[in-house]
Amino acid sequence: MQSNMQYEPRPRRTKHSPRVARFLFAAALVLTAGFAAPRTSVAAEFRVSGSGSFKPPSAAQLAALPADLGFSRADLASGSWSFSVRYDDSIRDGDPDPYMGRYAGAVRAFRVAVGSTTIDLPIDQAEIVVSDGGGSFPNRESIRLQAKALSASGLLRLSWVQVNQQPKGNDLRGSAGLLPNDGLPAYAMVANLATASPFDRFLELRIDRPGGESRPLLYLSSSKLSVTAGPASAP
Repeated sequence: MQSNMQYEPRPRRTKHSPRVARFLFAAALVLTAGFAAPRTSVAAEFRVSGSGSFKPPSAAQLAALPADLGFSRADLASGSWSFSVRYDDSIRDGDPDPYMGRYAGAVRAFRVAVGSTTIDLPIDQAEIVVSDGGGSFPNRESIRLQAKALSASGLLRLSWVQVNQQPKGNDLRGSAGLLPNDGLPAYAMVANLATASPFDRFLELRIDRPGGESRPLLYLSSSKLSVTAGPASAP
């Protein structure tokens, strides 16, 4: 009797050596890890530097200042100052406001010089604050590089402030303004934000007396600065 069944050869099993098997297993793990691992941005450091002039205090004001202010009377009479900030752009926003970015820990160095005296401010008291119309001011965008330090005379505060403010009723949040969000912008914008007025970009130094008096012991502010920015190398 003739059968219609046809013989089909069984497929041959391929056998890898232990070394090849280990290689394939390792490759599979690497490939899997590559898909599973979250992407992280590459950290970069930048430096913002500025120098310029301010209106010196009057002779009577200088005479009334304490000797342990941190800056000499000659420094303050010089009318010249500068600042430098080095920061890391990979630090995450610590403010829950979706239109307000607060980057504590981003600053790696913060220095101010008045006359011939230079002070390095503590980086654990420094931060960058970016507002994309946050808080109660949707018509205002701002970038602030700020730091504070305790001195023998009181609390010293230094800020490089840039504010783009439009008439009330304008909403600058999101893409409507210069800042697309509350993230750290490009370093060129951190140095020079396009503001409605040149007086909306200024360096501010304030020393408050111990005890929280409303009138500062010393207050300096000026928009007469040239500010630049670029990639920074570690010191």
